[in-house]
Amino acid sequence: MAETKYLGNKQLLSLHKIGFIASRHASTLDVIPTLDWAVEISKSTDVAVVSGFQSPLEKDVLKFLLRGVCPIIIVLARGMYRKLPDALQTPMDQQRLLIISNESDNTNRVSEITAHKRNEYVISISDEMKIIK
Repeated sequence: MAETKYLGNKQLLSLHKIGFIASRHASTLDVIPTLDWAVEISKSTDVAVVSGFQSPLEKDVLKFLLRGVCPIIIVLARGMYRKLPDALQTPMDQQRLLIISNESDNTNRVSEITAHKRNEYVISISDEMKIIK
């Protein structure tokens, strides 16, 4: 494993962390309750949501979290961003975002192996989990 790299507010790691993992093939019956959860959790400032935000449902949850005030910890299954995506600039400026990468900087693509390692890391640093299969 490469050296862990951090971008953003490392103090978010001291908050209560809810890990969120959703399968690429999550049931459509899970979508509305999960998005309702995201809307509610996005209003909280004392809980951080930890995820890779890679699957379609995870990406949708991230959109809701970005509109709120909830701290967000993104764990990449690739090397650290060379340029921060525009959508992440505001929460980064607000000190409510942390991005973590355990992959080497030349790992630019997510593979099944790096995604699995990322999910294991999300589980390892989270105080509780929300998993959608």
